[in-house]
Amino acid sequence: MTQALEQTRECGPLAVDMRPVDFMLAFVVTFLPPLAFVLGVWLWYRGTLVPGPIELGTMLVIHFGGIAGVELGFHRLFAHRSYKASRGLKIALACLGSLAFQGPAIWWASIHRKHHRYSDRPGDPHSMYLFDTEGKWTLRGAMHAHIGWIWSERSVGRGGFARYARDLYRDRDIFWIHMKYPYFMLAGFVLPALISGVAHGSWRGAACGLLWGGFARIFFANHLTYWCINSVTHGVGKRAYRTSDRSTNLSVLALVTLGQSWHNNHHAFPWSAVMGHRPGQIDPGAWILRLFRRFGWVHDMKVPLPEQMEHKQLRPD
Repeated sequence: MTQALEQTRECGPLAVDMRPVDFMLAFVVTFLPPLAFVLGVWLWYRGTLVPGPIELGTMLVIHFGGIAGVELGFHRLFAHRSYKASRGLKIALACLGSLAFQGPAIWWASIHRKHHRYSDRPGDPHSMYLFDTEGKWTLRGAMHAHIGWIWSERSVGRGGFARYARDLYRDRDIFWIHMKYPYFMLAGFVLPALISGVAHGSWRGAACGLLWGGFARIFFANHLTYWCINSVTHGVGKRAYRTSDRSTNLSVLALVTLGQSWHNNHHAFPWSAVMGHRPGQIDPGAWILRLFRRFGWVHDMKVPLPEQMEHKQLRPD
């Protein structure tokens, strides 16, 4: 997760072995959030540590703020350049995305660009079809796509990813936020603990805020929603367009992923700022971008033309 922090502005690796840190972060993000969620539910059931409106509200606000930063910033803006944003909005999205515990901005974008270049083929960092599955969905493949890939040096890379994001390394704002990622990651735990602690005036309140606004939030945001894009929407759901991969659309995840679960739509037109292409395909991310456009913070949103969608549309035999 910290491989991208190895890069200098010239994209050269620092002479530091980051693997122990990488494995520590992989361990934390893999195991601690689900364990903390189970602990939180158990303590809630026992009445020992009961989350109230402050804890649950903080959890939701930071959750959607982090997912907005990842989906609208890391993904649609940094990885795909699907629209142009004001400097203030660009910085805000990069900061928010860094709270989501999904890795530094430039690393995230470079991984995603490589995913599109080799989608569901050798070289894809997190495809479930990299094993001998004969193109079939398997539990082993799904686990690799969901979380296992961050444990693999072959997937996350040891240097070399800079070539997929040289433009982002040249952006001083993004580069600075990228290099300060550990502080933003820590803030994702400190903020909910501080808010709840001050509101209740107690260490118990701070612990409850940390548990729900920190660890449980990460479990919900990553394990239960956004990471399902890798493990679920490349095998479960419907396909609307002809693509060279196995991407699918899955409506049930559209709201919590801000529209990213229209994943087949996205792979058909990765440069598009809009994921929902049909009536009823809710795309909160596009709604937010259109609102920002009214304020002048967003412009040049790229959207596929009707004839382009018609050309790629799958038709029943």
